[in-house]
Amino acid sequence: MINFLLKYPLFYRLYQKIVRKKFDEYDFLKYIFKFQTSKNPARVLDLCCADSFILNYIGNEIEDYMGIDFNEHCIKESNEKWNKFTFKRLDLTDKTTYDKLLHFKPNFILVHGAFHHLNDETVEKIINFINNYFPNCTFISVDPVKYQNKILNKLMIKLDRGKFIRTPELYKNLINGYKYFITDDFYKMSFKYIFFYKNLDLSEIYKKWMLTRLQ
Repeated sequence: MINFLLKYPLFYRLYQKIVRKKFDEYDFLKYIFKFQTSKNPARVLDLCCADSFILNYIGNEIEDYMGIDFNEHCIKESNEKWNKFTFKRLDLTDKTTYDKLLHFKPNFILVHGAFHHLNDETVEKIINFINNYFPNCTFISVDPVKYQNKILNKLMIKLDRGKFIRTPELYKNLINGYKYFITDDFYKMSFKYIFFYKNLDLSEIYKKWMLTRLQ
């Protein structure tokens, strides 16, 4: 039943509001965009964009945006809400999908909360696509991680529907060559996130962002 309901943006966003205390990772992503694109406006390719909720935070900070997702309900609603941007219903497990993305020429690629829904083969397709065609593009992904999880964390993982939530070691082996760090306090249950990134100094940006939170 929950899988059916969460296909629809309204129910998915309601679910997110219930389980979250706050949306700190979105504030962090907004800070990254402002920091990284202050001199070079961002053309964002968002792979597995879902309902493109991130645009509520960065929509005014970017030059262009293309959101990709297989959920037809999300793509339809996003097209209606954000008509100045582009949204396409595409399947990232299909190799032909990537040929359809080459014309966009992004300088920032985002994979937000998607890898834990994708098997290793599909994640490797995405990484190879980025490395082969956009090696100089800024890239960042963020996903929940199994790491000393409490009972409520385990319940959250189960309800999230992600079939491929990995340990830090498994993520590190899968995203070979990408730097990463783990932070938490984004969920009210201290649910931990793992970030992968390329072509930006995310550790330094993170430190500066944390300082703004103390002011």
